[in-house]
Amino acid sequence: MDRNTFHLYEALEVPKTATQDEIKKAYRRLALRYHPDKVNAAEVPDHETKFREIAAAYEVLGDPKKRQVYDKYGMMGVQMAGTEIGAQLLEIESLLCTLFLVMSVLFILALIFLSFLSMKVDGQVTWSYYVVFIPLWVLDIILAIFIAIQGFGSTDSDDEDESHEDQEDGDTTPMAQEERKAEKRKQKRRQTIFFTTFILIIVLLSTIFQVLIAKKANDPTDISGPAVFAPYFAIESIFLLTSSLQIMMEFKLGKYDDTSFVGKILATLDSLWWKIVRLSLALLIMFRIDGEITCSWAIIFIPLYLVGVKYLTQIILGYKKFSRMQNQDMRQQGQSLMVVGGVLFVIVGSLAYALIGLLAAKLDGYSYSVARVLIPLGANGEDMEQEGASVRVISPNLRIENGNNSTVANTAASSSSASSARFGRRSNNVSNISSS
Repeated sequence: MDRNTFHLYEALEVPKTATQDEIKKAYRRLALRYHPDKVNAAEVPDHETKFREIAAAYEVLGDPKKRQVYDKYGMMGVQMAGTEIGAQLLEIESLLCTLFLVMSVLFILALIFLSFLSMKVDGQVTWSYYVVFIPLWVLDIILAIFIAIQGFGSTDSDDEDESHEDQEDGDTTPMAQEERKAEKRKQKRRQTIFFTTFILIIVLLSTIFQVLIAKKANDPTDISGPAVFAPYFAIESIFLLTSSLQIMMEFKLGKYDDTSFVGKILATLDSLWWKIVRLSLALLIMFRIDGEITCSWAIIFIPLYLVGVKYLTQIILGYKKFSRMQNQDMRQQGQSLMVVGGVLFVIVGSLAYALIGLLAAKLDGYSYSVARVLIPLGANGEDMEQEGASVRVISPNLRIENGNNSTVANTAASSSSASSARFGRRSNNVSNISSS
């Protein structure tokens, strides 16, 4: 798209910051200078071309709406704005640019938060966890502002679409047309406000949950696990209730009338399974942090393993389903799609479960740094061997031979034990070293 936004201003010999009155005065002055009835054709042979150029420039810059589009998208944008599809494309482009900017800021803040968290857990800084969570709370504020602007701000920009809808309704009188337009405007506004408020409530509950996590991390005895997870359970309850109501409406409308009883149960589970997995995982984490259960963190993360099992099963069953199709083209396309899905599952699943495994090992007391836990691809075989060697240095044999090694072992054991006690996790390796 041509983004030259200065050519028309140059044609009228005014700066881009000129007011509408200044543009109007410049047009009149130049129009009199180059008007075919006022100018000597011998002195200015291209006066007609110049006059048309001036008129075309004033047609755009003299209209505040067209001028706004020109200042942003150039002449191509003005031409596209004259069509319905072009106007929609311009709106989509503007929305995508805003969304990309917001997502970039959120991504940077998330990286800063993970960096702070890594340094805090590894003992590189002595900040409070409230300081660590500041980037995450800034992220929440930006997200809430973006949602509010996009939600509440869009309620005033729906009038243009209503005229097209009214033409299809077969209105009989202007009064009825205005009444229908007002009713549709109110209905859209109510729906938008409800949906935006719903999302903002979710963001608020998430922020409260993060504050309680920071409070628990600073002092594990200051607040109980159920109190920390109360906002999260409220969020999940809202989602579970919404999905349940949607399923009930589908049953009431007869969507599953021709489905067997087993099929109805499977359809219900398919709609609720991910919410059930999240609730189960949150309950297990809550009980583990409070010390109600003392199993390994690898067992706590079992619900996440079941997610991979479900998707892998779907890919296998989908491949078999396409294999039984009679149409050869559809069979080949379906099988290719399932193969691509399987490859993506292996790649994403390997990274995800490497992260989960390292996180479980870290919480169980193994001497991985948080940076390695967060970036599984950064750990190669040589690094693993070096880290394993550094752990094996602190052994009973070397401790007997050299008193310095004994001091190192005792220091490592005490620091690891303290860290394990804070986060409610076990450290079998350190306990073995201490007992030796």
